[in-house]
Amino acid sequence: MKNKWNTLFFKIIIVVLGAILCLAAALSMLNIKASQDVFVENFVESQRKIFRQIDENIYEFFQTVTSTTSAVCGSSAVWEYLNKEQWEAADEFRNILDVKKILHQQPLAKYSDVSLILVGKNGKTYNYNTTSRLILSGKELLETEIIQLAYETPEKLICRYENCGYTDVMKNDPVIMMAKAITSNGGKNIEGVILLTIKEKDFRNNYDVFTTNFNDILIFNQDNELISSNQAEYFTVSSEAEKVRDAVEKMRDKKSLIITTQENGRLTVYLMQTFHNTNYRVMGIVRPDQAFESVYDFRYIIEVTVAITAVAILIIFVLVRQQTKPLSKLVENMRKVQDGRLDRLVKVEGTQEVRELSVTYNAMLGELDNYIQRLMQVEKSKREAEIHSLQMQINPHYIYNTLASVKWLIWQGDKEKSVQVIDAFIQLLRNTISNKNEFITMKEEIENLKNYVLINQIRYGNQVNVEFYVMPDCEEKKVPKLILQPFVENAFFHAFPQGEKGTISIFVRHSDNLLKVEIEDNGIGMSSETLRDLLDKKNASREHFTGIGVNNVDDRMKLIYGENYGILVESQEGRGTKITVCFPLDEQD
Repeated sequence: MKNKWNTLFFKIIIVVLGAILCLAAALSMLNIKASQDVFVENFVESQRKIFRQIDENIYEFFQTVTSTTSAVCGSSAVWEYLNKEQWEAADEFRNILDVKKILHQQPLAKYSDVSLILVGKNGKTYNYNTTSRLILSGKELLETEIIQLAYETPEKLICRYENCGYTDVMKNDPVIMMAKAITSNGGKNIEGVILLTIKEKDFRNNYDVFTTNFNDILIFNQDNELISSNQAEYFTVSSEAEKVRDAVEKMRDKKSLIITTQENGRLTVYLMQTFHNTNYRVMGIVRPDQAFESVYDFRYIIEVTVAITAVAILIIFVLVRQQTKPLSKLVENMRKVQDGRLDRLVKVEGTQEVRELSVTYNAMLGELDNYIQRLMQVEKSKREAEIHSLQMQINPHYIYNTLASVKWLIWQGDKEKSVQVIDAFIQLLRNTISNKNEFITMKEEIENLKNYVLINQIRYGNQVNVEFYVMPDCEEKKVPKLILQPFVENAFFHAFPQGEKGTISIFVRHSDNLLKVEIEDNGIGMSSETLRDLLDKKNASREHFTGIGVNNVDDRMKLIYGENYGILVESQEGRGTKITVCFPLDEQD
């Protein structure tokens, strides 16, 4: 699994996946941020448009109030009503009608929710609204703060927010009161006060339609006192009211009509605008972040982003897989080459780079195969040369002595033995010198040994007996030529010196998936030192085998079958010697 994650395909996929996820996240964040900035800008701009509409609505109301107060203050009928104490019944009735006529002529008459009260300096009152009654006397009204302020600043229209009004209709509701001194003689004499009252919730109808959960509207008088808002908490001692006061102070200090604040990562925008032709101002408190979150479907954005990302990843996965698949096949075939399979050519496909790599790989594999074939041929020729060299190492004196023995037998007139020796010698030479094959059957190898034994027994007598025990199923197994003859030769000339009698036994059988050959003699054996020198190739000059020699045979076994194969020599002085040679069965066919 570790190697799988370490492949080029998975590395590319992981890198691309990480890049796509990062890109998707970054683009989503940038999109949200850009959308948020645009939304905030548009939301704030929409607030400015709202201000213009509110300005039109409230300006009309205050224009009506101003027009009404001007008409009342300039009416002699009103002065006379408020100050004259002695009246004829008809005159008083006539005066009241004149006052009503003046008030009916004012635009204020269309505002049925506005209360109008005239208060004289002597405490005389006039309630224009017949549907309500005063809950305070004239003297009590003169003691109220707003009327006192009207007396103190007769040229000014006083406008304030109060928790309740002075009529039974408005006694339980917050109201906006407006008071203006009624003057005569060019403003030198104060005849009374006109008091206009409207429920704050009714006044709020001028802008309430423009408020949402994400923006608030606040109306301030000329003294920066709050007179109306869609949220009652701004009239209390609260943190929100404190924030508004701080915002007003900052605007005045910075001489700016807009400021922004952030709290807990939330943006709040404060905007201020003065109503035209008045000193009254409107403030908008905008929370664009909350508005943005309410209209912006983040879940939908995330789902769409995830879907697009998944499709992109799937497409890239397929494309990368198609591009890296030929490379994976190339790597897979290269692994098989390690097992010696040089025929694993790859199909030329994929990108230009992979195609060029595949062509180069196929060409290299072909060259490598040709090289190995040539190398194997060289090794085969070398091996054949070595075998030939080994064959040529047969002691020439043995040939000379054999021919001399044949000559002696002929001189003695023993034609039968002479013929046997000549036939055996001819057969031996044919199998060892004329036969160019590297491998022969075990049956042929045993036949060579028998010819060799026959020649030696005729030459030196029958003191050494040779016995063969070959299992029938081993006769057709192939072994290297001349692999056993050196050991039999060694037993003849070293195990039984000075004409001693003895026996050489040759066993051929299957054992543990091996073809095992054991050559035993009951001769004089060898000491451990002699045996050690015999097997030590560094002391190859101290050769104890005649003819080919033990080291030559051992080298030949390793050359053919590998380093795990060779010969095993066991010997005890006075007890004889045992030679064991094993051949792999799977190499025989």
